[in-house]
Formats: sequence, structure tokens, C-alpha cells
Amino acid sequence: QIMNSLSSYLTAIPSTITGSISGIFGVITNMAVVVVTVPFLLFFLLKDGHKLPNAIMRFIPSSYRKEGLLILKDTTDTLAAYIQGQMIVSLCVGTLSYIGYLIIGLDYALILAIAVAVTNIIPYLGPILGAAPAVIVAMFESPLMVGLVIIVAVIAQQIESNLISPLVIGKRLDTHPATIIIILLVAGNLAGVLGMILGVPVYAVCKTIVLNIVRLIKLHRNYKKELEAEAPKEI
Repeated sequence: QIMNSLSSYLTAIPSTITGSISGIFGVITNMAVVVVTVPFLLFFLLKDGHKLPNAIMRFIPSSYRKEGLLILKDTTDTLAAYIQGQMIVSLCVGTLSYIGYLIIGLDYALILAIAVAVTNIIPYLGPILGAAPAVIVAMFESPLMVGLVIIVAVIAQQIESNLISPLVIGKRLDTHPATIIIILLVAGNLAGVLGMILGVPVYAVCKTIVLNIVRLIKLHRNYKKELEAEAPKEI
């Protein structure tokens, strides 16, 4: 049995090494493609991005193009407000983490808090990635420090998810904080992590589009009423 196991292991070594090399090569290739293409993509977006709304409006009847541009502008402002809100929330979480690290006496508190703030931009997985460096540093001190770091991370994330994020994002998007919490709960149950990531921005964009469509319908009805009211006078 030992000889058979050893033979099987030795036989599998070449394929394992080949698979590992292929995986590493694939990762390096993907990183190289991203590093090369993203700057060019950003350059052209910044250079010609203002032409995109007019290009989209070519597919819409001329009588609705003005209102279509307004809807696109409102949608862009909504997404910008969401991104700005996320950055403010991340800054608040980083500040809370920094204060917590100072209280428990963790080394490199400022650098570790900056890591928390940066990674918190990533929904759901960000808090875990941000707390990992602090936990590693705490391991070199004592098990008690590891526990304290985890407590600080949990408290900061609870404050962020239940207080800061609903208030900040809700204010930026003109949405009640309770609505934000309900959206996160429902989207998380329906689509898991992806739902929690996309739930709030998708809701905000849909809300903007629906409100603008309702406004257009009201304007169209008022315009019809004005024409009907003026028709007898012309006769």
C-alpha cells in the first residue's frame, strides 16, 4: 500500500506542478492585462465620456431627447452620491477603528486603521480584509490582543452597518435609513453577497428613473389638458 501510494503521488507531481504554473501564469497575465488596459480605458472615458449621453439619445425620438438627457443626468448624480456616501462611511469606519486601536494599545494603529478605511469600500468582504492585518499584528503581542482587535472590528462594523451607513447613504440618496436597511436585508436574502453589493445602487437608480417617468407622464397630461382647454377658443 505504501508503494502504491508513493507511486500515485510521484505520478501526480508533474500534473500538479503544471497546474500550479498554469494558474500562476494565468494570474500574472490577468494582472498585466488590467494594468495595461485600465489606464487607457480611463483616459478615453475622461476624454470622450461627455459624448456618451448624446450618443445614447440618438436611439430616442427627438421629442423626448431633452427629458432623456435629464434622466441620464439624474441617474449619474444618484450614482455619484452613492459612491461619495460609501467613501464617507469608509472614512468613519477607519476613524472608529483608529480610536479603538488606540484604546487597546495596538501598534501601528494609524496604518492599520487606514487599511480598514480603504478596504471597507469593498462591500461585505472589505471589513474582513481590513481587520486581517490588525489581527496578524496582534498575534505577535498576545492572544488577548487578538481578541480585543476582533471586538473593535465587530463594534466598528456594527455601528457602520446599523447607524452610519443607513444615515449617510440615506441622506445622500434622499432615502429613509429604514428603507436602506430593508433593502439590504431583502437583497441579501434574495441574491446573497451580490444582492447586498448591488441592492442600494440599483434601488436608487430605479427610483430616479421611475420618478422622472412619472414626472414626464404628468407633464404630458397637463399639456393635453391645456390643448383641450384652448381648442374651443380657437373654434
